[in-house]
Amino acid sequence: MSRTAVARAVSIGAHPVVLVVVAALIAASSRGATLVQLRLVGAALVGLGVIVLGFSWLQVRTGRWSHVDASAPHERMSLHVFLAAVLLLSSALLWLLAHRLHMAIALALSGALVMSALLMARWVKASLHVAFAAFATALVWPNALAVVGGGLVTAAVVWSRLALGRHVAADIATGLVLGAAAGVGYQMWAV
Repeated sequence: MSRTAVARAVSIGAHPVVLVVVAALIAASSRGATLVQLRLVGAALVGLGVIVLGFSWLQVRTGRWSHVDASAPHERMSLHVFLAAVLLLSSALLWLLAHRLHMAIALALSGALVMSALLMARWVKASLHVAFAAFATALVWPNALAVVGGGLVTAAVVWSRLALGRHVAADIATGLVLGAAAGVGYQMWAV
């Protein structure tokens, strides 16, 4: 298997949708969530992922985007706006309707992370793959095994984004800082 194929597999396998669902389930389980609660968390996050992936697919299908990766600047901007809106709206609804503080804060911080990337887009193309890998790692704290696994996955995502030529070092560093900041915010406000 070529280096590019491995990097692409890492990028897909450790996609933010996958990592956030796994991290949320580990975090909820560590906090004593029941099986029913874990299923609800997983279903809600998978549902959000399907909405975002559906939006991306629709953009390609209608010719607005050239690829679901949203690589062109105008594609990224529309993805970031849509993603931030979905995350922030979901956070508000979750808090207002279900009073689920942990998940509402995590979704709000995810939305803020995306908004930050959007606001910085003029100067740097922050890697959201890296940002969400770092954020997912922070979500599972203090589960030591999960944190180590998250760190290794984050390192693999960093490598894959560079190997695929999707980002440069400044983009990666910005993503790491954004993800870590969201993670610290989560640990301060939700835990």
